Amino acid sequence: MKGEIESFYTTEGTSQLTFPSLLGYRKPRNLDEYLKLKARQADYIGNEMCKGLADRAAQGILSHELARLARLEIMLWT
Repeated sequence: MKGEIESFYTTEGTSQLTFPSLLGYRKPRNLDEYLKLKARQADYIGNEMCKGLADRAAQGILSHELARLARLEIMLWT
């Protein structure tokens, strides 16, 4: 993901950007859109992993996925 983020700053034009971690999602036009797609992806992954689990276990998985996204955002803005 770090390389994907760096490509926003090093690649001329969005047509040349590639996002292997967002397979199946539309190509983001800017960094904010990229983060929104990653949030949607984290939510989807969390929900898929939580199918059939008790509420407490599901909450832990969702918290973990959202924490990963929060760390990504912190990394970007520092």
